[in-house]
Amino acid sequence: MEKENKENSELSPQTFISPSSINTFAKCKRQYYYQYIEKLKQLPSIHLLKGTIVHSVLEDFFKVFDNDFRGRADTLFNGKLTSYKKPLNNLELSEEDMTMHIKDAKNMIDDFITGFEKKVNNILDIGIASGRKHAFHLLKPKFKEMFVKSEELHCRGYIDRIDKDFDGNITIGDYKTSKKYGICLNEDYKRQMAIYAVLYKEQEGIYPTYTSVIFLRYGETYPIEVTPSLMKGARDIIVDTYEKTRTTDIADYPKREQKLCSFCSFLDVCSGKKQAEEEKRMKKLKELMDKPEEKK
Repeated sequence: MEKENKENSELSPQTFISPSSINTFAKCKRQYYYQYIEKLKQLPSIHLLKGTIVHSVLEDFFKVFDNDFRGRADTLFNGKLTSYKKPLNNLELSEEDMTMHIKDAKNMIDDFITGFEKKVNNILDIGIASGRKHAFHLLKPKFKEMFVKSEELHCRGYIDRIDKDFDGNITIGDYKTSKKYGICLNEDYKRQMAIYAVLYKEQEGIYPTYTSVIFLRYGETYPIEVTPSLMKGARDIIVDTYEKTRTTDIADYPKREQKLCSFCSFLDVCSGKKQAEEEKRMKKLKELMDKPEEKK
């Protein structure tokens, strides 16, 4: 009899890990296994779709100058709702819940535009910009989204925005639509941004000055200075995670029971509920198939 935890030859480890998968591995190795090794299907989430829509609107907003900032953002948002109509409908939310989530996404975009409009007016007032179009181009991110990759570290990902200020300081930023509030950053966010800093340096050959987490819900930005120790720590995490995820043996990905388990897409699989339901279904099916023989 083969060992239950023997590696599955049909599975394969990630060729390239990412900041998101590294965070998943740090949070729960079993979740990493289900998501990135076994690649189990995840339930659709309104929170994921909402974040995707908001990110996409802000990505497109800076592509073209339009004097009516609010009007352009509204047009983009309505277009995204149309584009994502089918996946949104597939969530089967009540009309009340769907309206609430759409309003929430719209509020985050409106708050962002309000803040951007204020920045434009500020640099116009102090004479840095000669007009709204000039101010728009001065303040827009250097890159709206950048794909970064390191062949050596087997790691890649997308940076939401990269800014360069008037003093030449480079800041890589990541939009967040979560409900997090307060004046501190959790370890997941710090780790993710440090990894992005490493990937940016590996690809561009330049150290960013800061990383920044941008919480769209509250209009707050949390900068983190990029230091040699931060870069070394992030690089070590990338190397360590890659080395430990070369196996497809589920035994190498132990469970970590925590409060977040109730929100995990793989809860039924991890808890054994799905397997129990399948065994119950098969037992019932067998009983139905055996019934004709009993009558003979």
